Amino acid sequence: MNDDLTQGLPPRSFEERVLSELSGIRQELTTQRETMTRMDARLTSLDERLTSLEEKVDARLRETRPIWEGVLARLTGIESEMPRLGGIESELARMNRQFRSFVADIFQLRVRVEKLEEDDDQATA
Repeated sequence: MNDDLTQGLPPRSFEERVLSELSGIRQELTTQRETMTRMDARLTSLDERLTSLEEKVDARLRETRPIWEGVLARLTGIESEMPRLGGIESELARMNRQFRSFVADIFQLRVRVEKLEEDDDQATA
């Protein structure tokens, strides 16, 4: 038995084989072009979507910029008032201490007045 498998094939001329190979190469190139065309279309679609998103983001930034500028201005105003509010807080704490001291003094005076009244009642009795 002969091991040469090509002997069973019908003989083709050199030109036929070259033309067949060229035809195969053309088909592969056509397939590659189609693939590249589809990829280009997808890339174009992605580019359009990205551009659309960028435009939406820019529009939102333009819409919200005045809001954020107003918030920033208000925060700056609040920060500038913080030292004054700290002074008011310490003044309130001082006044609270004085008030408690007055209440304690009034309680002591009431005790003394009641004791004096008891002593006076006992002296008159």
